Amino acid sequence: MTDTFTLNTESDETPATPSTTTTDEQFPSSPKVWRPGGPTASLPGRSDGATGPKATTKLGRGKQSKKNAPKSSEADRPVKLLPEPKAPKPLSKSAQKKVDRARLIKEREADAAAVRINGSDEDVEIPKKPWLVIFNGKRARPDEVAETLTDMASMLENGQSERRVVEALAQQYGNYDIGEAYGRVVMLLDRGVTLGKAMADQTDAFPPVVRELLAAAKMPKDMHRNLRQAAIIVMEADNIKTQIRSALFKPGMLAFLALAFTFGAVQWLLPMTIVSFTSIGMETPQLTVTVMAIGEYLKWAIVALIVIVVLWQMFWILIGKSNERVATFIDHLSLKAPMIGEITKMSVAARFCDVLAACLAVGMSEIEALEIAGRACGNRSMRAWVEDHVGRQRLGLVTFSDVSKTEMLPWNFRNRIETTTSLTRRVEILRELAETFHFKAQSRLTRFAERVGPISEGIVIVVIICVVMLIVSPIISFVPTMLEEVG
Repeated sequence: MTDTFTLNTESDETPATPSTTTTDEQFPSSPKVWRPGGPTASLPGRSDGATGPKATTKLGRGKQSKKNAPKSSEADRPVKLLPEPKAPKPLSKSAQKKVDRARLIKEREADAAAVRINGSDEDVEIPKKPWLVIFNGKRARPDEVAETLTDMASMLENGQSERRVVEALAQQYGNYDIGEAYGRVVMLLDRGVTLGKAMADQTDAFPPVVRELLAAAKMPKDMHRNLRQAAIIVMEADNIKTQIRSALFKPGMLAFLALAFTFGAVQWLLPMTIVSFTSIGMETPQLTVTVMAIGEYLKWAIVALIVIVVLWQMFWILIGKSNERVATFIDHLSLKAPMIGEITKMSVAARFCDVLAACLAVGMSEIEALEIAGRACGNRSMRAWVEDHVGRQRLGLVTFSDVSKTEMLPWNFRNRIETTTSLTRRVEILRELAETFHFKAQSRLTRFAERVGPISEGIVIVVIICVVMLIVSPIISFVPTMLEEVG
């Protein structure tokens, strides 16, 4: 090997030690291989040692390869800033006055609600809750209400404050009545009302099961679990109602068409037969007269039915829904209605078991848990039974398991609840029963949807056949009379 020495001629420093490093150019160990794409490959036939970009440039006829082009770093690229948000348009004086007036009204209502909830040490008259709350916006669907409850539970679990969570929901759902309710909750929180009591006061926005489960929560962890459970119950109840309505939509439409066809036939088609007889100077047959009399009674019966349905709807919306006796009677009938009664019973029992298990799990007494579960079950007839049972249990006349001695609860609820007195085991049994009743309600609902279609179609077909016979019979009686005249 040949040693390479370095001579320093510009300074008086000590000469460097000889290097024993060898290079591939001096002693090649392998033959050179020319690679067209390699950045350091030597071109064949060149003796000046030109390598790298120059060789590549010459090979590419003055154009640099895109693969070998240097890539610009992300930091060198220009940053495109997002446009600034537009400033809100200034309101006119009249619009600003309306906004200020509405805000003042909300503040006064919040003050009154806080006094009504927390009470007052002073001798003042406690304001009553408004009978009707008017909001100019959209009505939130039950699935949207359940979504807000799930969002609230998630944000609270992440450590955010209650006020910040509720304020965020109020802004997100500002165009809905549920957003307006969350806005009222924010005002109540600012006045020292707890979250559970503030949401329980919003009876127009939250279902009873939501209000009662929030009131039953004693610790933050219990509130998070109850919020999610309330969202599940609201969604399941909405699914049952939606499926019942969708199952009854087609039969209802067919019944409406049958009534419309019957009314049109009685009002216009049947009188045309009498005109056909009188136009040729013939006496109307007795069968035609009988059919016309039946059609006249049928017409007034249809009109009376429509009027009764409209009046009942108006009565239920204005008076019946808020009247305790009427609402209890209607809910009792809903539990015994054919085909739908079993679905309603299973749904009410599942909700009752869910809330009762949640209340007992947080350490509530049996009486308090029964009261809350009765109010949250969604059926006033069941609620009246539970309240009557609680009154007797306070006097020591009955025990906790005696609440099952009613036809409004399934028979297996009584068998399971009477088997144990352990609190932990009782909570487990209630949760198992709730899951079982939810499954039974869904299976009965599916069976109802499969049966109601053929039954309703058969009824409508029978009605249409009867109406057609009423129309055709006068025409049939007209043919013999016409033949006699011609003969």
